[in-house]
Amino acid sequence: MKKSTRSEQATEAFTFSVSRSAASIDDKLHDVAASMIRELEESLADFRLNSFEIIDVDGLPAAELFYEFKSDNTPVHQKQTVLLLDDPVMGKKKVCYIGTCVGGYSESDIEQYRKMIRGIRFQHGK
Repeated sequence: MKKSTRSEQATEAFTFSVSRSAASIDDKLHDVAASMIRELEESLADFRLNSFEIIDVDGLPAAELFYEFKSDNTPVHQKQTVLLLDDPVMGKKKVCYIGTCVGGYSESDIEQYRKMIRGIRFQHGK
C-alpha cells in the first residue's frame, strides 16, 4: 500500500507504505528495531537516527524510528513504525509502516503520519 498525501505540484513528496516480512518466533521488538537501525546505518548514505521510542499501536507495543539520510544528495526523512504480530502460519511477522518525505517533514506531514498510525486497528484474538 502506498498513499501520497500531497498534490503533484508540491516539491516534497510524502508517501506512506506498508511492508511485511517473516519474523522468528523468538524475536523481541527492541532487538528487531536495533538490528534494523544497524542495517540502515550500513546501507544509507549520511544516515542519522533522530529518535527511537516504543509507542502503542492499537494496544500493541511498536518501535518508532525517525531518521534521515541522503539519496542522490537529496535529504530524505523517514518515520518507521515496526510491530511484531503473531501469525498462525508463520509464528510471527514483522510489519513496518513507513512515512517518507523527500526534503524534510512538515508539521502537517507529521500530523498525517500520526493520524494514520493512530487509525490502525487489528483483529485481536480472531
